[in-house]
Parts: sequence; C-alpha cells; structure tokens
Amino acid sequence: MPVHRRAARVILLDPHDAVLLIRSHDPDRADGPAWWHVPGGGLDPGEAPADAAAREVAEEIGLRIADVGLCIATRTTHFTFLGTDYEQEEWYYVARLPGRVEVSDAGWSDVERRSTLGWRWWSLPALRMTDEIVYPGTLPALISSWLEAGTPDQPHRLEP
Repeated sequence: MPVHRRAARVILLDPHDAVLLIRSHDPDRADGPAWWHVPGGGLDPGEAPADAAAREVAEEIGLRIADVGLCIATRTTHFTFLGTDYEQEEWYYVARLPGRVEVSDAGWSDVERRSTLGWRWWSLPALRMTDEIVYPGTLPALISSWLEAGTPDQPHRLEP
C-alpha cells in the first residue's frame, strides 16, 4: 500500500520565460535515472498548498515569495523513492521573478543534499526538445498555456 503524500510545487519563471529546474535522483538507486523537476515538496500537517509552495521555495532555493498566486494545475502521481512507494497529490503554482536567482542550499534537508544533483534555468524551446526526464512531462505545455492565457479559472488536471 503506497504512502499518501500531498505536495506543492512552484514553476519559477525569469523575465525571458526560462524556468528553474532541479536535477535529482534516488540516492538508494545508484544506477537509477535522474530527472528534472520544479521546486516544491510535501505539505506539513494542516498546511495549505499555497503556503507549502512558498515555504518549499524558501527551503529549496533560498528565495522568499510573498504570494505564489492561484493554483494553475493539479495531478496525482505514483513513484518509489528511498524504498517507499508513494501516491502523491500535487498542486502547481507559477511565480514570475524579476530576474534569475542563484540557488542556496542553506535550507536543504539531508535527503535533499543526497538526492540533488544540480539545477539550471531552461528555456522553453530547450525544455521542449530535451530527451531528459522532466516532471511533470507536460511542463512545457503547462508553461505555454499559462504564458498565453494566464491563470485558469479552475486548475488544469494533468495526466500522471
């Protein structure tokens, strides 16, 4: 039976529509794949998704965001990490930054230090063309939709 987990993630965009992604892997699987993802993580008990999104950006990036805005998408995903199976509900937000930021690892947990391989800013064309694993897989389309139409009235439901 998988562990049920709730998480919030923030798509951080610079003024040129590049997105900051974190490269991670499962440190228990040395031969396993690496993947790219937007900052975010699990909700604390009683925490609202938007509050968790802002907290996670502060912890993972070292950037304080006063307001992550409205949720633009949700999804449920299943994965195994550190030997535990998870079913994770996710909420996605977008924050437009005035410029690129440098990532600070000062707030990282031990697990984040062991699982994080790096980070980089990706242009939307590069993100569309990469053969690397990116979660969610529909991230380029989600960003394009937000750039064209703004925050939807109801969050998009993403496929796993």
